[in-house]
Order: sequence, then C-alpha cells, then structure tokens
Amino acid sequence: MIPSPALHAIAPAHRSDARAFAAYLIEHVAESGRRGVPHFAIATSLAPDEVEHSARDRWGKGLDEPLWGRAWLLRSSEPRARIIGHIELRGGRFWSEGHRAVVAMGILGPHTGQGHGRRLLETAIAWARDEAGLEYLDLGVFANNERARRLYAGMGFVPIGTREDAFRVDGAILDDIQMTLALRSPDPRAAAASER
Repeated sequence: MIPSPALHAIAPAHRSDARAFAAYLIEHVAESGRRGVPHFAIATSLAPDEVEHSARDRWGKGLDEPLWGRAWLLRSSEPRARIIGHIELRGGRFWSEGHRAVVAMGILGPHTGQGHGRRLLETAIAWARDEAGLEYLDLGVFANNERARRLYAGMGFVPIGTREDAFRVDGAILDDIQMTLALRSPDPRAAAASER
C-alpha cells in the first residue's frame, strides 16, 4: 500500500541518502530559533560535507562499534520528492554503554503538528527494542521546546535531570532537559535488589 500524501513515508536511511540528508538537516537547523520557532539546535549552520561524511560513517557501522547510527527518514513526494524529517539513534563511545542509544529527531516546520513525530518515535522505539535489543533510549530537549517535551513525555520518556545554562545560541541561554525511556522492565537494578 502506498501512503497518502498526508502520511508521508518513513524508511530506513542508507549511506546513499547521506547527501540528501545533509541538505535537509541544513534547512532544518536554519529554522531553529527563527520566526517564533523555539531553539532546538546547538548550531545555527552546518557544513554540508561534514554532515554528509559523518552520517555516511555512522550509518555504515555495526551495532557493536562505537558511535554507530541508525536513522529513519520521513519523505514527501509532493510537490517533489524530498526528506522532510528524520529520527536517528546513536550508540555511545564505549562498549559498556552498548545497551543504550541517544535519540535525535527533527521535522521541517511546515510538516510539524501532523503526527509525524509520534510515527518516527514509534518506528525507532520498535527497532531499538525488538531488533537491536537496546534497554534505554536517551535524549536531550531544550526547556523552551514545550511541544517536543510533551511529545517525548507522551511516548513514555521521563525527565531525569536538567543542565541549566547548557548552551548559549544567538544570545539565548538554553537549559537542556535530559530524558530517558526504559524499553525493558523491570529495571535490572530492581531485579538484583529483590534477589538479595
């Protein structure tokens, strides 16, 4: 079944998508903190070649390698085929944090508020839990980004702390709220404590 234009297609990213992904991400980051949109990015501009190379590198790594990445792209076919959103899971630097991944997500402004964020999260969560066997997903969201905070909380992410004055972008002081989602229960620490 081909999705209707209102339900844009979500598909796994491949290394061959890296150039189109870079173009989309540069457009997306340029929206941060502009025209009433809350800040959501720590940079206001990106270098296309760096974004492309980095994405291609992450997406080519195995899940047992440091700094792996897996992404899903939200694509529109109208009025022209293009990437309009994404979600990416990134592995940590060390083997000892291999049970977790960090979430990064974005959608171009004209396509927000239509349920695409929930669909992207559902896709990534299902893969993380059912295919990758991960136990936690972590993310950071700026305190001023109420819409994103509501979405993450609605998907089960729980705030675990705030880094006050974490970033300063275009003169704005941004607090970063750390959130996590447990994909398995019970918590291994709780199970170990109950065995004692």
